[in-house]
Amino acid sequence: MYSKIFTGLDGSFWSNLASIAAVQIAEKMDKSQLVGCHVYAAELHRVRFEEMEPGLPEKYQEADRLNQLRGTHESLISDGLELISDSYLAEFVKQAQQRGIPVGGTTPEGRNYARMLDELKKIQPDLVVLGANGHGFVPESQMGSLCERVLLSFASADMLIMRQALDFKGKPIVVGIDGSQNSYFALCRALELAKRFDTTVEAISVYDPFFHGSVFKVIANALPENQQDRFNFPAQEKLHDEIIDRGLEKLYREGLDRGALLAVEQGQQIKTEVLAGKVYSQIHHYAQLHHAGLVVLGRWGLHQDPISLIGSNTHQFARLTTTNTLIVTEPDHPLNIPVIDHPQQEALSWTPEAEERLNRIPFFARGMARRSIEDKAREQGKTEIDEAFMKSMSGLMAKRKNR
Repeated sequence: MYSKIFTGLDGSFWSNLASIAAVQIAEKMDKSQLVGCHVYAAELHRVRFEEMEPGLPEKYQEADRLNQLRGTHESLISDGLELISDSYLAEFVKQAQQRGIPVGGTTPEGRNYARMLDELKKIQPDLVVLGANGHGFVPESQMGSLCERVLLSFASADMLIMRQALDFKGKPIVVGIDGSQNSYFALCRALELAKRFDTTVEAISVYDPFFHGSVFKVIANALPENQQDRFNFPAQEKLHDEIIDRGLEKLYREGLDRGALLAVEQGQQIKTEVLAGKVYSQIHHYAQLHHAGLVVLGRWGLHQDPISLIGSNTHQFARLTTTNTLIVTEPDHPLNIPVIDHPQQEALSWTPEAEERLNRIPFFARGMARRSIEDKAREQGKTEIDEAFMKSMSGLMAKRKNR
């Protein structure tokens, strides 16, 4: 699963969590190599000292004394920081060797995130383990700058962000599924880790029923008054509340069902649940409520854009959560996701008048509306959708909303 695991070291609380977790994971793999890395910034300190020289007391401005100070500072900074780096690495190497895990290390000098990215590109690990924060942590911090920069800039490997000790005793692995290939690949990673750490997997899907409603209101307020009657937004809102939301829930439930079948193919059973709300916040609350030992997410979701560094929900979750998070990169080949067999359904015809009413629905919700309306029509044994049926749907939804 993971043959080369890279971890960043700086001696902080979170770095220690990361180094211990890297060793724990490597120990569970069949063959895995560990690489530790600490970047020290001697040049940065040297430049800052030179900038401060004009502010030194007058007695230190003499050339001989200033050169002596420079030499002392150079020795303390260059040799001292290198010695500290070696000590961080030595402790990590010791932990790995005690467990018989092949291990190496690197201690480059320079700007921390820039040099770490250079090392990652050279080493090409398949898992990066970092502490969420470092020595610069303050209570207001959501994620340390090094961790976030590496998260955004290095997409070639999975990334595990550590905030607490890695512990699966009585704690499930929670994975988010949105029906994308990336989310099913995340599920595969979760299943493999669950097997190796002897724990369970809980898969959740989150749909946002509030987004479309807010967009409806924005569109309604933006339209000229003479156009608002044509689109009949009160009726559209009713359609959204009853049909679109129901259709979204059904769509995400089906995505979870496919995930459950994928798990069965791999000899495992998973718990599934559909939630409504803002995606990243609902995953965060679910993980907290269920005491998750780990949350696993795809780096991108269904709406991946070629220029995107990371999916917005995955990014927001990684910054918000207090749970250890594994962010899974894209699979190198398409996964074969089980297809759910649905009874063959005959196509329904739409009258021009019914199509005209459907076209009043904003384009982003139109496909979902068509599918949901056709489901309702089939429930009533209809073979054609006409204007009268569309009107009856609006009336039915109005009654339900007023109950």
